[in-house]
Amino acid sequence: MRSSHCGPAAPGAVFALLVALASPHPGAAQRPSRTRPQVTALVHATLIDGTGAGPQAGRTILVQGKQILSVFPDGARPLPDSATVEDLSGKWVIPGIVDAHVHLTGEAPDAAGYEKLLRWMVEGGVVAVRDMAGDSRVLSSLARSAMLDEFVAPDIRYSAFMAGPTFFAEDSRVASASEGVLVGAAPWMRAVDGTTDVPMAVAEARGTGATALKLYANLPADVFARLTAEAHRQGLLVWAHATVFPVKPSEEVAAGADVLSHAPYLVWEAAPRVPQDYTIRAKGDFEHIRPDDPRILAVLDSMRARGTILDATLFVFEEEEGRSPDGPGKGIAEWSAAVTRIAHERGVLVDAGTDIQGSPRDTVPNIHREMAALVGHAGFTPVEAIGAATRVAAMAMGLEATHGTVSAGKMADLVVLSADPTKDIRNTRAIVEVWKHGQRVERGGM
Repeated sequence: MRSSHCGPAAPGAVFALLVALASPHPGAAQRPSRTRPQVTALVHATLIDGTGAGPQAGRTILVQGKQILSVFPDGARPLPDSATVEDLSGKWVIPGIVDAHVHLTGEAPDAAGYEKLLRWMVEGGVVAVRDMAGDSRVLSSLARSAMLDEFVAPDIRYSAFMAGPTFFAEDSRVASASEGVLVGAAPWMRAVDGTTDVPMAVAEARGTGATALKLYANLPADVFARLTAEAHRQGLLVWAHATVFPVKPSEEVAAGADVLSHAPYLVWEAAPRVPQDYTIRAKGDFEHIRPDDPRILAVLDSMRARGTILDATLFVFEEEEGRSPDGPGKGIAEWSAAVTRIAHERGVLVDAGTDIQGSPRDTVPNIHREMAALVGHAGFTPVEAIGAATRVAAMAMGLEATHGTVSAGKMADLVVLSADPTKDIRNTRAIVEVWKHGQRVERGGM
């Protein structure tokens, strides 16, 4: 089942799948030690390092083990005697791409299907993902395999999902995303209200391996604030919709949410009333409320001051409006792009996330379309869009220390391109090779 606007995704046949995922991957434990040079030198590259700097011609990138050892101008230092040299003349290098908004569970029928999906994502340049709601039993197994390089997969960080009890009574998706557990009682998919033991609920969520809480719907502002404070106390991030009905964007920012998802939901800040029920989420008044309404600008300025990231997800709303231009949320795509442009101009950090990552049936993952939307509709330069899909997306998932830029000490996760993405952002799809954890990923290896 596909998610719709960031709801929980369902795995189906979850227990059989968990057994398959937990089984040793063929050759994983017995894999013989690989002999490889101590250092690989990628030379003569044009580097776009993800920091916001423009293209840097004639760069050498030294890779040692899983990490980037150093980056410097060609010839500025002697190469180690043991280095294997790869000439990237005429090629561009960007950091491995991070999709800051995916839903993995339910997107494959079995363990082999997940391996195929995840490898396809890496071959398409995606080296890390932020999963925004699903079955943590499946996600924890996939995340472990990715971390240990048991098969080719993006690094995975995922959330534990919390919403008001009325949401769990309304949305059929949660039952299959917590198969085998009483609806609303799973530690990774919990119904919460004013009577909830918040420290215990957060601790149990943390025990699933989640690195964040996702606060979704039908929660009062005081419960949202208590959950956010306790999550931070226990070392978890807080990811939320840009309106958690009836909690307004300004209340979420004031409570300390780290990332707000879905740009069009900012419209509710200027609405006369925010409904109690999340089902209204995409039905804002995009015809009469301007994206530069002073109340919305005040939220954006507060986000900038606090470092709150906007997870805009433009692509998914363009897709939705393209399917039903006269349906609920008329004008949602144009409004989303406009408010994202304003947020960017006012200094708000904007990541790149898709909500629907795509599948091996597609040419490349949808994150490339999200970057194109940021450039084509929200005023980003190509370098800024690449930064949104690398550095800022890594920040959104708490991986900025290890991912997101091509710099010494970071993971050696690289995408090599045959065309200049600063001339045309669609050239991020011109992938020659991908490096994940310091290993070149053979393309077409599925």
